[in-house]
Amino acid sequence: MKEIHNKEGKWMTLENWRKALETFLKDWQGRDEVIGALVCGSYVTGHPSKRSDIDVHIILSNHVKWRERGNQIVDGFLIEYFANPPGQIRRYFQDDFNNHRTMSMVQFQTGQVVFDYTGIINELKLEAYAWQEKNDETINKTVLELKKYGLWDMLDNTKDCYEQKRGDFIFVYHHALATLFMEYGQFLNVDTIPTYQIHAYLVDPIYLQKYMKSAFPDEHFKQMFLQAMKESNTEQMLGALEALVSYVLKQMGGFCIDGWYVKSPIEV
Repeated sequence: MKEIHNKEGKWMTLENWRKALETFLKDWQGRDEVIGALVCGSYVTGHPSKRSDIDVHIILSNHVKWRERGNQIVDGFLIEYFANPPGQIRRYFQDDFNNHRTMSMVQFQTGQVVFDYTGIINELKLEAYAWQEKNDETINKTVLELKKYGLWDMLDNTKDCYEQKRGDFIFVYHHALATLFMEYGQFLNVDTIPTYQIHAYLVDPIYLQKYMKSAFPDEHFKQMFLQAMKESNTEQMLGALEALVSYVLKQMGGFCIDGWYVKSPIEV
């Protein structure tokens, strides 16, 4: 029987999380406006850590005009709950799609139904799959040019920070790496990955399986990026960032600051 060290410092069997979930849901399940519940996250998909919480979606009736999000500790387990009517969940799917994220979709795809009085959770599961299968729109040329300029400017600012021997260079460098990864990922139609998960996304097959992600499509960039994350010498750090930005700009179609301009319609 597996054990885990929880947030309160106690050792407990993993099976106990279901008892904690049942205890938590007793009050919700008896309410007229509650029509279903879905549990998701690491306790369902596997490999929970001592920092893992139990994620629960509580589905409210369509007529409900409010939503609620909160946390509660039950038997040593931290439960994070989201109470929403179906229309609000569908809005989350839309928002995540627009922002190149899949978090809400994956939660419903991989989650386990606790109870579903109307069949709405199974409907939302199917809709989550449909949303994830949609193709993202290609970035238009004006936006792409602005993004390329932004990457050049970011590198230029990092160089300035290095040349002035400022004390925040390491912070600026790692922020630049995160920004570069996000922008290039969006160009490649890769899901937005939270900063604290980027390394796991690139190196851990379990992460890909757990969050239903495809591997990063550019192996050369991936290896350059992983090496850049390891650098500790400031001169080598700047060189690694410059090489990465140069590579990405080339993949985006090239960039030259001399003579660069963008002309577009005004917004009134």
